[in-house]
Amino acid sequence: MTRPIVAFVTAAILAVLSIAAPNSAESASTRSRSAGSNGDQVVLVMTGVIGPGSYRQFRRAVSRGKPDLIVLDGPGGILDEAIMIGDEIRRRGLATLVDADGFCASACAVVFLSGRTKYMGRGAHVGLHAASYLDGRADAQATTMMASYLRQVGVPRSILRRMAATAPDDISWLTKAEQKALRIRALD
Repeated sequence: MTRPIVAFVTAAILAVLSIAAPNSAESASTRSRSAGSNGDQVVLVMTGVIGPGSYRQFRRAVSRGKPDLIVLDGPGGILDEAIMIGDEIRRRGLATLVDADGFCASACAVVFLSGRTKYMGRGAHVGLHAASYLDGRADAQATTMMASYLRQVGVPRSILRRMAATAPDDISWLTKAEQKALRIRALD
């Protein structure tokens, strides 16, 4: 079962869309990939910072490409945009993957944890921390909102407590035990 997903990730690029704010030095992008000429599986790759307008462009990309799997790699970004993307992933019943040696932190992890089925490649890392204002100060209200959303997608309270206790300028990476509790499937 793990082999086909790896094959989807390494398939040919069909399209590239930017999903970050215009003129942003760091941006998130999506690419659709197909497993082969029979088009049996489609993968959408989302990398970079989740910025203003990311949800709108993500929704457009998934509507056009109709992917089965969302591959994520990024440092995070705007929480509201991530929650909307996560809701879209949940509504469509899509799987999520952080590929081998990739990382997905903060708002990216919110999106990843929204997947119906979640996969992590060897050496991949997924991490959370408390939310913050743009100036870096902890934002208790946004942290509560993030915890409430993550609780809805099945994140255990113990992980949410550790997330809330982790300063916005730090990351609490999921342990193997936490990955197991979240039913994240490891890929070799």
